Amino acid sequence: MRKFLHYAGNIAGMIIAFVLYAFLQGFYFFPKKIHMPMKSVGIALITVIVLWLIFWLYKQQLKYVNNWGFNEEPHWKWKKVLVAFIGFILITIGAVITLNLVSGGKTVSTNQQELNRISLQSGMMFKIMVGFIAPFCEEVIFRGMFFNTFFTKATSFNKWAGILVSGFVFAFMHDPALSKFIIVYWVLGCVLGWVYLQTKDLRYSMMTHMAYNLLGVI
Repeated sequence: MRKFLHYAGNIAGMIIAFVLYAFLQGFYFFPKKIHMPMKSVGIALITVIVLWLIFWLYKQQLKYVNNWGFNEEPHWKWKKVLVAFIGFILITIGAVITLNLVSGGKTVSTNQQELNRISLQSGMMFKIMVGFIAPFCEEVIFRGMFFNTFFTKATSFNKWAGILVSGFVFAFMHDPALSKFIIVYWVLGCVLGWVYLQTKDLRYSMMTHMAYNLLGVI
């Protein structure tokens, strides 16, 4: 019963976090449809509340099971920053190699086509979402909450199996049609999972994710 409650509670937390993330996307991808007084201030306040809530859900999970030692203080170490930087190099090289393997670098995924379309109507709000908010939310959900739920025991097998599986789930959410581009997203997800497991802190996989995403929007 305790295991069932653990899985059920954590999965519910993941679903809530994903719904909150999708809710937040509406403000940034379709800002012209949002009508409220002092819109910029309102969106900023809603963003802070939603991001705080998503990270709070993640930390609540860690209170019950945390065999890996995730999110322990001190949070900032130069060695971990170096891991994040190495992750950025790996993720950039991996993206270039896999994109050339699957398409010769001449075409982009359906997900990227849709993002390109949305960027035309949302402007700077799109860059904020893709560059900062999306990496924050996706790392909490696909790395933090995922490991807290399905790979809780700190073993070598769980480390590498978790990296591969969480990477695939991340890829599937970006390419549910299972096109050839899912390989690209899978590699990206695996590198981010590796950064998280090496540092035991989401702040560093977020840094890697943000740096990579910003390459495409700046």
